Amino acid sequence: MLVIGVLNSKGGVGKSTLTASFAVRAAQDNAVCVVDLDSQGSYSDWYMRRGSPDNPALLTGEDRASDAVEALRLSAPYEIVLLDGPPGSLIVTEDAIKVCDLVVIPMRASGLDLMASQDCVRLCQENGAAYLCVLNDVASREAKSLGENARNTLHTYRIPISRTVVAHRVPYINSMTSGKTGPEKDKAAAAEIDALWAEIKQAAIAAAKQKEAAHA
Repeated sequence: MLVIGVLNSKGGVGKSTLTASFAVRAAQDNAVCVVDLDSQGSYSDWYMRRGSPDNPALLTGEDRASDAVEALRLSAPYEIVLLDGPPGSLIVTEDAIKVCDLVVIPMRASGLDLMASQDCVRLCQENGAAYLCVLNDVASREAKSLGENARNTLHTYRIPISRTVVAHRVPYINSMTSGKTGPEKDKAAAAEIDALWAEIKQAAIAAAKQKEAAHA
């Protein structure tokens, strides 16, 4: 079972929107469950609008990712578990980081987001967790320039960042109110989520194997 957290203590970076896109994409190939750790319940609301499907499934009612993952390992044959993290709570975020094979850290291409995302990056580093930053909501020529600046800054500090960038596309946002995802309504969004999910899954598998070897 691969555990992938979509985490950042910075709010408004698109964690729930990306989690929904990843969950639907991953469910094409695997049995998937999402753990909603956000008290706002944005993903849970989306899941109900979608009709509460069996795949991707949803687990709620657990305040700690560690308890949720333990329960899923014991009771359900899911191949991929996605953790939709909350804004603000470093305690919940760190607990989630500890049980992840890979942490995905979405952030916008701005200096403010880079600074605000440092807490999540630091927690991953302190806990020896594999992580991958993702530039999200990159739009327009100016934002693309900011994206390149952000990428260069992250590379300077040897912080891993995905090759795929998620563009600003209206379907990502609008689809959440109808139980759909951006890639289901927009071919360009589908292509970038396909590419990004391939990166994430490959990185998660590699990290899980490394973790297993370290504990062997």
